[in-house]
Amino acid sequence: MNRLGRLLPVAPLILALALGARFAAFSVEPFGPQRVNLDTGITTLPQGGILTDNENGLRLKGSYIEYKEGSFVRARGVELLSQRETFLAQTLDHDIPKQEARFTGLTFSNPDFKGLKAERALALFAEEIVVLKGRVQADSPRLQAETLVVNLKDREALALGSFTYQEGRATLRGQGPSARLYLRFQGGKVQASTKVPPSASPLAQYASRLP
Repeated sequence: MNRLGRLLPVAPLILALALGARFAAFSVEPFGPQRVNLDTGITTLPQGGILTDNENGLRLKGSYIEYKEGSFVRARGVELLSQRETFLAQTLDHDIPKQEARFTGLTFSNPDFKGLKAERALALFAEEIVVLKGRVQADSPRLQAETLVVNLKDREALALGSFTYQEGRATLRGQGPSARLYLRFQGGKVQASTKVPPSASPLAQYASRLP
């Protein structure tokens, strides 16, 4: 492995996805050559590679990585592992100044959600919000929805539009654009309600950030 030098722009991506972890030192294991375009400032790992921070337990793997210092990181075949979260995606496009990342084909897991999938997703790192749209479904809790907004910090989520939620023999369903389902995670249990508390109502506004 080579100590990471010109790959320092990747640090904000991993830092944000790890939800506040701090990097002391990390390394890169390229799967092939590293190509630097001095005219554009873009560095490409055409065969991908693995970025590892052993101190904080972070690992980012991509089958293809392209980035420009202070501007963006783009990757395909993404696998990001931290101590609490797992992000698997077909593609990732991270806007470093905005601290936003757009995913396609995302599968997300953490202590609250297992196998949470969506056709597309938007991560807003500063707010610790993830917006998911397009065939949203989770293995646990058992949920299907059109749109889901997850508040990672407060461990809550809001489904907007038609949804189906199953817990044991009980099933909650909502139809139409006005349907809502609020989920609260606490003590290893999920509280589900079609009544959204006022404190969670602002989550709905994040849905418009992802077309």
